Amino acid sequence: MESIVKNLKAVSIQPPYKYDSDERSAAVLVVLCEVDGVCHVLLNKRSEALRRHPGQVCFPGGMRDPVDTSEVDTALRECEEEIGLERGVVMVTSVLPSLKVYQKTLYLTPVICTVPPDTFTSYQFTPSPAEVADIFHVPLSTFLSDKQPPLISHTVQQHTSYFDLHHFNVEFMGKEFDVQGITAHLCVFIAAIGLSRGPDFEYSLPTEYCVVSEGIRDSVTKLMSV
Repeated sequence: MESIVKNLKAVSIQPPYKYDSDERSAAVLVVLCEVDGVCHVLLNKRSEALRRHPGQVCFPGGMRDPVDTSEVDTALRECEEEIGLERGVVMVTSVLPSLKVYQKTLYLTPVICTVPPDTFTSYQFTPSPAEVADIFHVPLSTFLSDKQPPLISHTVQQHTSYFDLHHFNVEFMGKEFDVQGITAHLCVFIAAIGLSRGPDFEYSLPTEYCVVSEGIRDSVTKLMSV
């Protein structure tokens, strides 16, 4: 776990963390935990009743609120509201550069944190029924493995660029979950940087609907060339 945290810190922005513009912003909390000696990552399945992206898998998080002073505030507040993970339990270790998503009209910031070993199996999460249908966790390395390869649903064209949309079918306690879209891309490059190796399958970061920083793109490209 220490090496994963260190590797992700190497590509993170530096504190103090604070919002410095009025850009449309959101943040997600990437919660890492050691479970039986293996680094796992926490994910949600959104409620089917939600107007936007019902039933999709995502990280805890959401849009910036006027009371939030930083991306960290947004991610911690949203996580506590959505699944009841109190901010006193987590330790924020780094904040990755914001991604530009949805035709570059939204800045999405991944906030990396850890919780004590086996918290995922012992903590009493209290998901908000209006927002969250399920909570699950899987090994971070899942998103680099070709033992259960991602399903390429289709190739998307935007302007002059083509890119593949990856789907990961993962299982947790007898239930299957489909990790796709921006969440899947986040999982892949966070896993690649954290575990310091490229995916076992062909992969490229998108350049249109989800634009990452040059530092992250350089890091992932370098890992994939090894």
